[in-house]
Amino acid sequence: MPEPRPLRIVHTSDVHLGAYAGDGDDKWNARRELMERTFERVIELGNDTGADALVIAGDFFDNDRVPESTVRFAAETIARFRGQTILLPGNHDPMDHGSIYWRHDMEAIARRLTIVRAHEGELIEPEGLDAVFWGRGYLDTDWRFKPLEGLPGRVDRRWHIALGHGHFVREGGEMHRSLLIRESEVSAAAGQWDYMAFGHWEPHADVSTGGVTAIYSGAPLPLSDANRKAGMAAVVDFDESGVHWRMHRVDPRPVAAVVHHNGPS
Repeated sequence: MPEPRPLRIVHTSDVHLGAYAGDGDDKWNARRELMERTFERVIELGNDTGADALVIAGDFFDNDRVPESTVRFAAETIARFRGQTILLPGNHDPMDHGSIYWRHDMEAIARRLTIVRAHEGELIEPEGLDAVFWGRGYLDTDWRFKPLEGLPGRVDRRWHIALGHGHFVREGGEMHRSLLIRESEVSAAAGQWDYMAFGHWEPHADVSTGGVTAIYSGAPLPLSDANRKAGMAAVVDFDESGVHWRMHRVDPRPVAAVVHHNGPS
């Protein structure tokens, strides 16, 4: 196989659409609407930069009970992205039987959307891209769930992108954490996987290790402005020189206008 064609993806996570849906306070209604507008800006970023794929690394919805109108908004907004979308469920929107992704057919609205469903993990190979994606469908009933467990080796020379929703922990750190992603798991993928798109942390973080580029995109708009390293999405380029990423602010508010607080009382 010849060298893979260059690839560009937009990586986001922890969008939490539908948050505060049951709160009648105008302040939190406005916050929910702002979160929706910010996700629209992620889609605009993808289209404006000519991205081939959008990766959503978990907690796309805030919970399994969000209104049907929120699900339709989500699917219709994704449908406006001109590339392929890969959506990984997280602990807020798990893939258990009867959950939100089974009750609503988002892929019927967003035809270029693929939802990671297989609990044991699955490879996704979007048509027209020199790229292979992998992820595991999180089940709330599996309390021992490990996001990278069962990660396969390299398939071929296409770009390989793994999705994981969980806590990255350095060796010697808090190995009791749920949804554990070990540093050794990431470094063991060197030479096999080109990029790891992580979610679960609202702040952006670079946890690259062992020669593997691994990034938490952070939330496009966090649940609380106490998370000051949020409000961004990652644009990631893959070409003959390697993997390069940069963060783009998608929070539509001027930086000076962000009020830091700890959430609803």
